[in-house]
Amino acid sequence: DGRFCASLSDIDSDLKCCLPCPATDWIYSNTFTTSYRVAEGLNLISFVVCLFLMVSWAVLPPKVTRRHYLSVGLVLGAMSLGLGFIIPFGAQPDQCFDEITPNDMYTSLECAWSGAFIIAGGLAIVVWIFIRALSMHLQICWDITPGQKFFYGSQALGWAVIAGLFTTTITITGVSFRFGDACHVNSQNSLADFWGPLLGIAGLSAVVQLSTFTYCINVYLKSLWSDDETQTQSSAGLPSYTSSLRTRTNSAKAVYRRVKKVVWLQWRGILIVVFILIDVIFFSVVFVYLDTQEHDALHDPVKVLPWVSCLVHNPDEKEQCFEMAQGMLVDQATVTAVLVMLALAGVQCFILLFRSSMLTGWKTWFQEKFSGNREFVSLDARRFSSDARTFELLKVGGQSSGYVSTVQTPGGETYVSSMQALKSPESNVTTPSAAYGSPLSGQHTPDYFGKEVQRQYRSPSQSFSTPRPPTSTGTRIDWDPASTHARGGLGLHPVQDDSDDDDPKARI
Repeated sequence: DGRFCASLSDIDSDLKCCLPCPATDWIYSNTFTTSYRVAEGLNLISFVVCLFLMVSWAVLPPKVTRRHYLSVGLVLGAMSLGLGFIIPFGAQPDQCFDEITPNDMYTSLECAWSGAFIIAGGLAIVVWIFIRALSMHLQICWDITPGQKFFYGSQALGWAVIAGLFTTTITITGVSFRFGDACHVNSQNSLADFWGPLLGIAGLSAVVQLSTFTYCINVYLKSLWSDDETQTQSSAGLPSYTSSLRTRTNSAKAVYRRVKKVVWLQWRGILIVVFILIDVIFFSVVFVYLDTQEHDALHDPVKVLPWVSCLVHNPDEKEQCFEMAQGMLVDQATVTAVLVMLALAGVQCFILLFRSSMLTGWKTWFQEKFSGNREFVSLDARRFSSDARTFELLKVGGQSSGYVSTVQTPGGETYVSSMQALKSPESNVTTPSAAYGSPLSGQHTPDYFGKEVQRQYRSPSQSFSTPRPPTSTGTRIDWDPASTHARGGLGLHPVQDDSDDDDPKARI
């Protein structure tokens, strides 16, 4: 129900006072129409640039576009949100069903499609921002790289949450023309069905992102306060307190370098999360505040009576009552800011996800598709051998018209390959004799040197390259310890008898 009606129970219990449709004509000035027209034009620009990103990701190779499934989900949400404002921008639908009742999704097809795309786009943006914030938190804080499990889990859970909240909002709350040509969520039951879950997911994303920032600041401060003293050890060979402190310092610096590298690679994603969260939280708070103020004004005749009295006394000069009405609800500048921020969501995604290499990629793509200077490829081109190094030249000489080569595979099979040799220029040099010729069979390595010119290799007698058994021709010389002056024990030097002591020869 998009009517703006207040019950006057003090006068009559069945009496209601309703603003003529559209109600924004009695609350905001005539410049408000121009403002939301500009916002709808910005949505058209956002849709076009996001469409360019999607087509680039689909056509160009990933090394040029750096596409990622988290970016694809976010851009799809931005395109859906922009399409919700583009439909009324082109269709120019009638906002009013009668004098006091605006059209809703049941009475206007444009309203139904517009509201559906806006709700789906808003939910998709918030959900994929949360998944992106969670992915960066795992990479930066926990050094965990999301893999296939994270991919499939995020796809299943993300789109399931979007579909569930979308179905609940459309079926229970509904959409209608509230301000502007686009349809927005009705105020009744909107907090529990739409704005509450939306703010909850956005708040959880903000908590995850703030924890990531806190971790980065903590790592930076630890690295900043760490000293540069050299690592030392105690005299006992065990790590000293200084070495332990130095080890912790090195660990802090290593963590800082890792975090710095990841943050540098993820700075685009970090800025996207920050900007989109600011937009989502801002327009969600504004809409919730607008619904609350509208509910209080319609259920409190004392609060709305001064404004109604102003309109009664100034039926042709409603501009005099704008300030009073906007003070009771939401001022025009805030509503205009909300519409513009919603329109710029797609432009923000394009600025942070666009890469200059996309233009180079499109230039290359068009040149390959439509350029006439294409590379010539011979249809009969073939390669004679897979690897020329495996062939063995068997036939030499200027009289032969080709050469024969053999290739032996690891399995023992032998293949013979012959190729025509190029004709050599005529020369006065004579060919070698038959002794140096090659056999015509080509099955064995030719004997280029005859037996009469071959020299038999004789291994030198003092060669130690290979062990050989001892030969019997050599003279074996044994060492006799008795022939030397060395003592060999009683066996070699027995004790002499006393009778020998008188012999003078023995004493000499």
